[in-house]
Amino acid sequence: MSTIEHHFNKSVVILRLSQTSGYKRTFVSTGTIDAHIQRLDEKAGIETWGVQGATHRAWIGIDQIVKEGDKIRDAQDNEYLVLTVLDDGRDFAINEHKELILKIYLPPVHPTT
Repeated sequence: MSTIEHHFNKSVVILRLSQTSGYKRTFVSTGTIDAHIQRLDEKAGIETWGVQGATHRAWIGIDQIVKEGDKIRDAQDNEYLVLTVLDDGRDFAINEHKELILKIYLPPVHPTT
């Protein structure tokens, strides 16, 4: 029997909004963790204001600290916004985990003429 960590196939960077000076805020790295990210549906939807996006679900270790509003960046430079953190994903002993709901905003596609 394998644990859920066996399926963590991505190393991702957690970015958190931090005040740097005065009113200026920027995202800074808080660390790198292992995760499994999976798209919830196969099509990209049109989000508010005509921006394309897709919703994903991620699983991480139960002891990892990720907060709503954080960003997650993978090795392909995809940035996901953390919408929800569910830490009730506790299973039987070896499969304790947190579940994240993520949103990625895709660059606009311009049709060629």
